[in-house]
Amino acid sequence: MKKYIVIFLFFSFLSFSQKKGEVILKGNMVKAKSGKLYLYEILGNESYILDSVNVKSGSFQFKPKKYVKGFYKLAFNNETNNVEIVINPDEASELNFTFNEYRLSRNYNFSNSLDNSAKKLFNNKKSSIEQRISKIKRDGNKSVEVRKREIQSLNIEMENFSLKLAKDYPGTYTAMVLSKTKPLHENSSDKFFDDINFNDESIIRSNLLPTRIQKYMVLHSKYNPTSNKYAFYDAVDFIMDKAKVNEKVAEFCMYNMLDGFYNTGATSTDKMWIELCNYIIDEYFFGEACGEVEVSDLMKERASKFKDLQIGNVPPDFTIKDENNKPVNLKSICSKNDYTILVFWASHCTHCMSELPSLASWYKTNKNKRVEIVSVSLDANKDKWKKTIADNGFNWYNVNQFKIYKSPVCKDYKVKKTPTVFILDRSMKIIEKPKDTRKAVNFLNKKLN
Repeated sequence: MKKYIVIFLFFSFLSFSQKKGEVILKGNMVKAKSGKLYLYEILGNESYILDSVNVKSGSFQFKPKKYVKGFYKLAFNNETNNVEIVINPDEASELNFTFNEYRLSRNYNFSNSLDNSAKKLFNNKKSSIEQRISKIKRDGNKSVEVRKREIQSLNIEMENFSLKLAKDYPGTYTAMVLSKTKPLHENSSDKFFDDINFNDESIIRSNLLPTRIQKYMVLHSKYNPTSNKYAFYDAVDFIMDKAKVNEKVAEFCMYNMLDGFYNTGATSTDKMWIELCNYIIDEYFFGEACGEVEVSDLMKERASKFKDLQIGNVPPDFTIKDENNKPVNLKSICSKNDYTILVFWASHCTHCMSELPSLASWYKTNKNKRVEIVSVSLDANKDKWKKTIADNGFNWYNVNQFKIYKSPVCKDYKVKKTPTVFILDRSMKIIEKPKDTRKAVNFLNKKLN
């Protein structure tokens, strides 16, 4: 009987042991004995929760898992307390981190990883450059032109540092990303992506590909409203022809370009950007061209949300608590009013605070004309948010999820700047997307009078 028990325990151990190709991520928290550690995968400029683990007695260990080589992010208790790392299965099957401070990025060590050595140096340099740029932007004693030159100089310094770092750490994933950010054939439209292996899924695990796509659009799209109206369409097709060799990479490129064109359209009056979004959705996510790439249901769902945010369509509904902790439902409010202004704002946004008091004055006069306002704040500080509401007489529906741009509602509405404004009708359909609250007022004045 004992023999069988031993055999059972042996095979049980094997079932929970590390398998070939898997990576174990573990370590210690010196300043925190307990808490929640989150692991995010980085896809382009976005990050998504991949896994989480409880910190117990200052130690943590994620379950062994097969990872795609690339940049990832560890965050402790909240997403803002984070540090970017590299997981490279080709380099190590075990990564052991020691975080010496509560703020992960301030002081940490690791073992057995040249890739993370390079990434740490890059992280530190980037943080230093960003702090210096922020200081320059706040310096009111210097002219705009002087500040521009100083910022440009720092950006060049960062670029040169990155290229040197790539040379110092050859063969690492970090070096690959840094060395390929600047195209080998920058001035050639046909050869622009020749140094990129689109069959390598790891290229989407950093901001490498979004950066390259954006550069290609700027340098080689050659858009002209009269002579070359469909230049961006051709650029999309060119990139997708490259990307289709790998379904994950193709999906990523489709979504990245869709997101980029949508954000550009949010700050432009040219309807071309909306048409471009529709082209990508109709042709590549749901059309004939998608036959070359098996698009996942998740990506189709994400693409559909872009259409939901266009004029004539119904955006996502939400229920969020107001400053008095009472739930506010958007659909319900819309159903009771001819027009509803949905505005995303923040108390620290100077544009918002120059516009919203005037909107409050207009609202006071027009709220009995079947017009309502729902304001979604991107403030993180609840007390400051409530004080701003009270001090400025924002006597409409005020809601907040206190997660800034990471708020679920901000993600649903693709909010990348404040203020962002939508005007909805009684059926919650978008009838206008004004560039600011002043244009929203002008639009509604014509409707109401």
